[in-house]
Amino acid sequence: MLIPPDEHILLLAERWLKLLSDLGRAQTTLTAYRSALRHYFAFCSLHNIEPEKARFEDLAAYISPQLPGMPFPVASATLQLRLSAIRLWYDFLVYQDICNLNPLPRAGLPGTIYTGRGLVPRITRLPVIPDNDQWLRFLKHVSAASLRDRLMLALAYFGALRRAEVTALALEDIDPAHRLIRIRPETTKSRRERVVCYGPDVVPVLANHFRQLKKADWTQGALFRSFSDRNYGTPLSVWNWSKTVRRWALDTGLPHITTHTFRHLRLTHLARAGWKLHELATYAGHRDPRTTQIYIHLSGSDLAGRITAAVAETDKKVAGLIFQAGTY
Repeated sequence: MLIPPDEHILLLAERWLKLLSDLGRAQTTLTAYRSALRHYFAFCSLHNIEPEKARFEDLAAYISPQLPGMPFPVASATLQLRLSAIRLWYDFLVYQDICNLNPLPRAGLPGTIYTGRGLVPRITRLPVIPDNDQWLRFLKHVSAASLRDRLMLALAYFGALRRAEVTALALEDIDPAHRLIRIRPETTKSRRERVVCYGPDVVPVLANHFRQLKKADWTQGALFRSFSDRNYGTPLSVWNWSKTVRRWALDTGLPHITTHTFRHLRLTHLARAGWKLHELATYAGHRDPRTTQIYIHLSGSDLAGRITAAVAETDKKVAGLIFQAGTY
């Protein structure tokens, strides 16, 4: 029988989340942490574990079913996020003298020296991006959407914007004279301001959108707003944008396309066009260039050429021996 978590546990979780909110953590981060804690509390209720008295063995039992090959595996990123939220919450309990020791160490056993390795291996995969035919099919379908939604897609792609960045755009962020977009630091993941651009073909579309907003007496504030009767004029949320893109993806038979795909695709295209690593990192707003390197890998930029130039003769001999004339 599933026992709901005690009220005081939920209050402790909300106290911690309120503290993070006061420290300026993004609302999406708080929502993700709240969901992670509730998932953990449900496990504790199911196994009659008092969260504030949990031991390392209890956390290991919580982790085990979620690992690859186990009954209820989850994506590596999902598991890492859950563990981060739980670990930070226990750090808060230790600080409040509610717990003596954090039962979820960063590595090894509680009380041992941190080795620098994570408790659970982090699996990193290259993002899945559509090929040219799939991308064109997707865009052809989107061409029948509303002006607002098509413009959101265009700016998300040209600017390599995250969903929180594109939905947070304001009229004041657009510089039509130079086709530039200012991404305010409070809307970014890295809390760093940056400037991106959009193509000349977007200019008349954006001008038309401005005229529509002006007719509705919106001359400042959110660039993308709801036109529904229930939420008329309110800024579009990340969830609205995600639902729209999800519908497009399913309609075109490309379920792997998400709001983040446009960012991945733009950075990959720029890498294929010869942009350097530091240029890509600046445009993407990455703190760590290692994050940007995935787009170099995705682009395959110069990969075949470099290999051919380096070991051309050796490769020729190997291929000649493997695929002798008349054996294929």
